[in-house]
Order: sequence, then structure tokens, then C-alpha cells
Amino acid sequence: MFSSLGQIGAEVPLMVMFLLLMFYQRRVTPRASLWIKAAPSKVFEAIDLYSGKRENWGQTVSDVTMVDQAKGIFEKTYVTTLTNGSVQRFAALFSITRRERYSYLEIAREGLEGKSQARELLRQTYTLTPEGEGTRLAIAYHWGPRMALAQVIARADLWGGIHRIKGLVENGTPNERPYHLISIAISLVTALISLGAFAWILGPEAAALIIIALAVHEFGHLLAYWLMGQPWGRMIFLPFLGAMAMPRLPFESQGQVIFAALMGPGLSVLLALASVAGVVLLPAHATSFYWLGLVTVLLNMSNLLPIEPLDGGIALRSMLHWLMGRFARFGLMAAGVIIMASGFYVGQVLFVAVGLLAVFTNLKTRSIDPGLRTLTTLQVCISLFGYVALLAAYISMMFYFTKGVPAII
Repeated sequence: MFSSLGQIGAEVPLMVMFLLLMFYQRRVTPRASLWIKAAPSKVFEAIDLYSGKRENWGQTVSDVTMVDQAKGIFEKTYVTTLTNGSVQRFAALFSITRRERYSYLEIAREGLEGKSQARELLRQTYTLTPEGEGTRLAIAYHWGPRMALAQVIARADLWGGIHRIKGLVENGTPNERPYHLISIAISLVTALISLGAFAWILGPEAAALIIIALAVHEFGHLLAYWLMGQPWGRMIFLPFLGAMAMPRLPFESQGQVIFAALMGPGLSVLLALASVAGVVLLPAHATSFYWLGLVTVLLNMSNLLPIEPLDGGIALRSMLHWLMGRFARFGLMAAGVIIMASGFYVGQVLFVAVGLLAVFTNLKTRSIDPGLRTLTTLQVCISLFGYVALLAAYISMMFYFTKGVPAII
């Protein structure tokens, strides 16, 4: 029933199209509107910017301080308390460019002169309109260039944010529930779309196994974020491509980068071992478990290839930076050339495309993991051991599972 796995090819143009869409950047202005049961004055107080203001949003506390009275520039400091007790800080400068009390507020980002505006929130506008016994709050966020996936996230964040404001104004406590429900809904909807996309190419049974393997893999990344003390991240499925798990907060060290990258294939080892147990304990369903194990192994072995943006490439990037410094990009380009040559040798267009992407990504000099604490010698040794151990485990299990599905060999 999975014979179509050996006839892959029709999806390649669609994969390339989705890759291009993912990397295409443009400015985006998400908008949201919500009715709040409160007077405009109370809503305005919740969104206004003034020195001394403090807000509590879940694990994050923000404080506003006036830093330039003449220019009317405020600094907003965000402090997030992680589950391990440590804190992460982030600060940004803002100014009020238009303020009509109780009806309109416009806030602009400051301090970006000479810097890239990509992925930066440049301007916020709030419009308040009396409506019945409450207020209609309309928000627009003006973002700098963002990739297609980030544009979806920007819209989700805005809707989650406006519900937080509604909860704060009406009940005195930010309403976090819609924020989490929206994240879950995005995961489920994109999973169903991906299921349909894979089913169109491979059939429903194979598609279901791929989604299961992807979900476990990405949950490994989410678990890594949580173990590092972060709030739970997001999981988004990408039709014809796979899935992505995104953290809520930036990483602080290269060690965290590698740990998060390898936790995806690391947790998936348990799914592969569970498939082995299924073969042994439930022989009547052995074929299905053989296929689940094989899909898990192939997906994670591919993900461990030492080229970005795959997990293996992310781990290699940080280790090469420790070893080669600013010349690390040449090591990454060499890995891309090897994968591309392998693709030509075995006739796999996807390997050629991914290898070519790795080469082009590193043609220009770039900063690798800028601002992050570098690896220690011990961390490099542990990371290298973990990478090799995972690769060895998957290679061993690949031989086991292929014996159970000789039709594809």
C-alpha cells in the first residue's frame, strides 16, 4: 500500500514553490478588531505609553521608562522569568507619533537607524470607537520584511495580544487562553493541510505515518525549549516539506542551539524503538509498525544531514564556528557540495536542491549565531558524541526495518 514511496518525483516542483514562498520576504500589516466591555477611557489606559507603566503578560513583565524627554522617546524593557528561575531581558525604544486621548494612539519604533528593519515591529496603531456599552478596539501592527511563515505568526500573535488586552481591561488579568488556543489551531490546521498534501502524493496511509513521525520530531524541539526554561513554543506543518517548531524566546548560547536541534531526532528514537516493540509484541500488525519505523528513521536520518536548515546542519554550524571561527561558512559550503554530489550520484533531485541551497546560503560572509555564548570544549565533545550516536542508532534501525518491507529495497 506504500508502493508510491518509491515513485517520488511529482512533488518536487511543489516543494520548490513552497521553499520559495517560505523565503520570500515582504512587509506585513496584520489587523485585528475586538469589542471590549469597558469605556474607551479604560481601554485607552491599558494601551497608552507613559513612563512608569508596568504590564504583566504571563511570564513576561514590561516596564516603560522615559529616556529622552526632548524627543519623547521611551524605553520598554521586557523581562521574562524562565521555569528554571533565570531571566531573559530585551529592550526596545518607542515614541508616540500621534495621540488623541480615548480615540487613537500611534506608536513608532525608534533606534533602528542604520540597522535592518527585517522582522522588526516598526509601528503600532490603536483605534478606539464607542460601541454600545463598550468599545471597539482595532489594532494594526506594521512589520518590516518577514518571511511568509513569520507573517502567519504575526497575525496569530496580534489576535492573541488583543484578547490579552480584553481580559486585562474587563477582568484585571490578561486572558492567555486564546493565545494558546490560536497556536494549537494553527498546528492542527496546518497538520490537516499537510496530511492532504502528502496523501495526494503518497496515499493516506503513508501520509498519516509521516504526520505522526513529524509531530514526534517537532515535539522533541518543543520539549527542548521547555527544558531550557522557555514557555512552550509553536509547531507548524509545511505542506510537502515537513514541519517546524519555533521557540517563543531567542536562545542565549550555542549550546542551547545544538541541544534544541538534536532533541528532535533524539526524541524520535523513542518512536522508532516503539515501532520495534510493536513488531515484536503485535505480530498481526507488524507491517504497519515496520513502515512507521522506517518512515521515522528515514525522516530523521535526512534531518541529520550536515547542511542548514536541517537539524544536523544547525548543530554542525555551531561546532564549525567553534573550530573555524569566521571561516566556518567554508565548511558548511563543503558539506553542501558533498550532499549535492551525492544527490547526482544516486539520482535524488531533492538532495541536489538542498545541497545547492547550502552552498548559496554561505556564499557571502555572515555572522554565525551572533551574540550567543560560544561553546566550551566539553559542550563540543558532548554535541559531537550525541550527533554520531543518533546517526549510528538510525543507521542500525534502518537495516532492521528494511528487512520487514522488502518491497522498497
